[in-house]
Amino acid sequence: MTGLKGIGFVAALAMIATIAACADDSATDVGAGSSTTAQVVEIPSCDKPDPACATEVDGLHLSVTGRPSEPLRVKPPPGDQLETIDRDAGIAARLRDGSVLWLFGDTAARNEDGSLVYFVISSAAWATPSAPTVTLDHNDPVTHKPTVFAHPTADMATCPLDTQQPGMWPASAIVEPVGDRDRVLIWFHAICLGNGDGSLVDMGMALGEWWYDPATPPTAAEPLRATILNQQLFPVRGFGTGSLAGNGGDNSVFTYSCVLPKDPADGQGYGPCSAATTTFARAADANSYQTIGEMEMPASKFSAPYPAGPFSVAYDPAVGGYVMVYSPWPGITSYVAVRVAANPSGPWSKPVTITLDGCADAIGDRQLNCYAANAQPSFSTPGRLGIGYYDSAISTFPTRGAYTVVTVPIEVFRDP
Repeated sequence: MTGLKGIGFVAALAMIATIAACADDSATDVGAGSSTTAQVVEIPSCDKPDPACATEVDGLHLSVTGRPSEPLRVKPPPGDQLETIDRDAGIAARLRDGSVLWLFGDTAARNEDGSLVYFVISSAAWATPSAPTVTLDHNDPVTHKPTVFAHPTADMATCPLDTQQPGMWPASAIVEPVGDRDRVLIWFHAICLGNGDGSLVDMGMALGEWWYDPATPPTAAEPLRATILNQQLFPVRGFGTGSLAGNGGDNSVFTYSCVLPKDPADGQGYGPCSAATTTFARAADANSYQTIGEMEMPASKFSAPYPAGPFSVAYDPAVGGYVMVYSPWPGITSYVAVRVAANPSGPWSKPVTITLDGCADAIGDRQLNCYAANAQPSFSTPGRLGIGYYDSAISTFPTRGAYTVVTVPIEVFRDP
């Protein structure tokens, strides 16, 4: 990855660090940033039976049996003022009535000549149950920008440089039913972004919440904003990089974190990854996180052992178990990695690495790949696994990206 400086967090988010340059008007692209080299490996197409397209652990077997579906973009409806919006990350919190709170990392738009219209760190939008990928976005009447969802509080340390922009990237989110409403708990990566060179600095993990009342759902006229519960939950990127609500009705929460190398180019230096438990009630208290231990995560010949950045863990009824989804090293790539487990803390299967269509674009010698892949279980159906990812080039001149959702055909069975 070119032009990456700073401390710690650079390695944590090598896959999306390049978009930091968007905070500077001199940047030439939204969501793609500096050039990077995709993995030069021969990935099986999974169009026909192939052992490399199958994985198993603890008697749980998953095989990918075909190509991903046509990508479905998560965006405002046609004709909306923000229709050309470019947003990455794409964390989906499915609410009790089937509607979705979408959380995004960086949001930007460019004019046809490539000049920057706006750049916002952390945005959110709501989508109805009948159209979960069509977002209702608030367009600020003064700035004409999407509203910032999570502002850092005064408890965040000052950025090292005056030229850096503080912000909060959503890392993971889970939903807690509370009476007639839903409480969405959101972990954030606090960052200082930019300096004209695509650099970023890790400012730790924060925790916030957002409440949803199905009796009075949001409208496009209403900005969505998170309440920050603890700006300094952890001093560096840690638990909350991935999260999962326990399904035993005991208020339990599982959170995940991976150790990062100092050099993000060290594909074998990531990990190990660990799981910890806390509760919804105590999630804002760092002392409540009880480490379960390292997670067993074997490698495959197509993928490094551990995620190169953000990853997601979810229970998926279509699998009948837990799935872990992420963009494999180097993070900005043409592939997505999927692991399965019978328990939320693993052990995890070796990864199945799936080729994503339209994720190997280039302009000249500049690669415009995909990143930030995650699990989207609410889009899964029997025999198909829901996956989301950011495609950095859905159009050119100017180059625009979009968060997209696909489903992948799978076969699953358990040993008798």
